[in-house]
Amino acid sequence: MDSRPTVVCTSNRNTVRTDLSLLLECLKFQMKSPDLQKQALLTIHSICEKREDNVDLLREMGGVAFVYNLSKSSIVRSDVKETALFTLCTLAEANVYCKNSLCRKETFADLASLLVEEDIPLTQKRVSVYLLSVLVANNKSGQTLSQTTSCLDILLDLFRTTSPLSAGASLRAANATQTFQLWASVSSALCGCVNNPQNEEGQRICVAAFPVIKVWLQQIALPPTEIFQPICSFIAMTVANNSCVQESFSASGGLDTLTLALARLASAADTSLLSCQLSVTISKTLSACITENSSLASGLAQYGVVSHLFSLLASPHLDHEERLSVLLTMGHCTEASEEHQFQLVQCGGLPLIITLLTEDTSEEVRKAATFILQTCKQATMSMGVPDVKVRHGEGKHADPFINMESFKSSAKELLRRIDQLEKRPAKEAEDEQEVLHPFDSSEERGQPSLPPASPPPLQQESFRSIPTAYTLKLLGGDDNNNREAESRTQQTMSCSSPQHQ
Repeated sequence: MDSRPTVVCTSNRNTVRTDLSLLLECLKFQMKSPDLQKQALLTIHSICEKREDNVDLLREMGGVAFVYNLSKSSIVRSDVKETALFTLCTLAEANVYCKNSLCRKETFADLASLLVEEDIPLTQKRVSVYLLSVLVANNKSGQTLSQTTSCLDILLDLFRTTSPLSAGASLRAANATQTFQLWASVSSALCGCVNNPQNEEGQRICVAAFPVIKVWLQQIALPPTEIFQPICSFIAMTVANNSCVQESFSASGGLDTLTLALARLASAADTSLLSCQLSVTISKTLSACITENSSLASGLAQYGVVSHLFSLLASPHLDHEERLSVLLTMGHCTEASEEHQFQLVQCGGLPLIITLLTEDTSEEVRKAATFILQTCKQATMSMGVPDVKVRHGEGKHADPFINMESFKSSAKELLRRIDQLEKRPAKEAEDEQEVLHPFDSSEERGQPSLPPASPPPLQQESFRSIPTAYTLKLLGGDDNNNREAESRTQQTMSCSSPQHQ
């Protein structure tokens, strides 16, 4: 039996152990050489990045504890502290045991103290926020500690005061880039505090930010995506699967403002790539705001939101994932009220939905299209009956109820096509990639189910039961997979995490 692979593996492990030991000694005995300490820390970062086994070696020799103590030492330079904090982020992301060892009240209290200091560099605050983000990611105990040590309140204050849209933004022009990066990091940390896993108490605390968010949404006409995305991610994660917080966002005026922003941007989605991207982001956020809340979803009919989603759906700039997210939001609306259904029929949306059902190559898209057609079938039938009337227009400017007589013939034709699609023989449907059989079992034929998403698997779940999880998936959330959730956190922070040379 060949033992050479085992020998090589053992040799490599011993080499890493020796290297880490020497680097640790350098940290301990070069206290008067900050540049050497920084270099040693960055080398430890390189050795341990995404290497759980190497972090274990460092932890066993007391290295993690020493780096932590170095990060809060009063006798080392601020840039050494910053590099030590950054190294701790790397270690905690790579090794859950290391993360758990750091996830204690003392650590969060130290980070809270750092974040409220006014005379520390912005980059050090930023890397402190980064460490907070790592410690709360997919970690219920970390989320709780962020609340009990006031870290969450401090993050909310930073979110309001460091925003490029805040009142004092013009006064910080000299440090605009660093301040924006800090704000983006804070937004990501807040998302981790309230979701992945969902933390209802954290969501309740974050309601305090809704009024200022409404102001931000009102004052920007065509915001850059790097500003708009963190705001919408924060909204979506805070309201997700929490009807009380959804109602609070609506009561603050945020839901109406967000919907009006969609109405403004979606009309240009076919000609403007930026408008299309921003509209998709709003659509995903609206989906989180109205999921499993039919009263809020119904209320959006006053703004003709379905017709705006239809305009967005017709944009040539959409990719598969974006098209699916728009369909999901549309499905929440048409499921919630007949007025949404009538508006979709009235704006000529059903032919496009039928085309997606019969021609789109994505099974997920076909299933979402099937669900929307089923919710609208009754509305289509009603349009063939005399005296059926619906509103036309948006909000307070809506016209009086108008007769739908002019839509009868087209409605009958659409209904005929829907019936034909539903009555196709099973064999023909299979030949067309099972377009008309989007259900997982015969018992579920009354309501389609979305396909399994990975992660997490969503098998045997209906369209009604899945929107929250699936919307969070589209926004980057995941309650079940620790490593992938942490990886997403790192990706989200990649544009805002400190870059050491």
